[in-house]
Amino acid sequence: MVSSRLRPILCLGALACSDYEVANLTLQDSYTQDEEAPADVLFVVDNSASMFEEQANLAANFASFVELLGDTTADYRIGVTTTDPAHGGVLLGPVLTPKSEDVVAAFSAQVAVGTDGARDEQGLAMGVRGLRGDVNPGFLRNDGVAHVVFVSDEDDHSPSELATLIDALKGAAIGDGITAHALVGDVPAGCLSGSSAADAGTRYLSVATELGGLTESICADDYALVLEGIGLVVSGWNPTFPLGDLPAEKTLTVWVDEVEIPRRDVDGWTWSVGDNAIVFSGRAIPRPGMSVRVTYQRGT
Repeated sequence: MVSSRLRPILCLGALACSDYEVANLTLQDSYTQDEEAPADVLFVVDNSASMFEEQANLAANFASFVELLGDTTADYRIGVTTTDPAHGGVLLGPVLTPKSEDVVAAFSAQVAVGTDGARDEQGLAMGVRGLRGDVNPGFLRNDGVAHVVFVSDEDDHSPSELATLIDALKGAAIGDGITAHALVGDVPAGCLSGSSAADAGTRYLSVATELGGLTESICADDYALVLEGIGLVVSGWNPTFPLGDLPAEKTLTVWVDEVEIPRRDVDGWTWSVGDNAIVFSGRAIPRPGMSVRVTYQRGT
């Protein structure tokens, strides 16, 4: 006789554990949203001659990033440098924090890095330098997570091999790790829109993939979505929770702190088929320390 008693079968590291009710194949995945950690964010912005429109787009959409961070009470630091070796990764202005006056306006001023920079953009190398304590003393914190956001309409031309640069980025992060994000041209052939044209940012995209970051086309009409996504990563508010098994879609039910959350595109949750994950949006994203529980029948 098969017992219907719940018994633990599968654990996904510290992230999720699954219980199986053998009689009817009901599964339950449980999670806890991580606590917020200090975040140090370096924007490396291309300052070559073709970047005027992209810099304006970045500045115009930065409010989405700051507003999201404000909602999360994240302890952040933001700095801006360029892809130009002449700047050497040095920050272009004061480090921005939640206590800075009018962060959006201050960032907009800093990100207007101009368009007279070197044509051999070396964003990856400048990202490494920008994180170094001898270049920007005190920018990175020992208890923080480093994030680098590369914004360019051409690929990286740093002289070092890609693997060397990835190791250098990891080595420059003195705290609890590093994530890289890329707002660059699409692969394999670049992109073209009404206001932007870009070569493929192959090296930047490889780094973002290797370091677990987000990517977006620099030819996008606006950058609000990717900046909001980066804001979620920076804050530690993870919206995505992978399931322990493939579900029968109609049986999925989701609770946060034992409150059932509706399935909907805005301020709710959806199921990502490709990732086999529950993805929260807006006000429904679990706050740090909240518990998440998902039950479902196994799909066939």
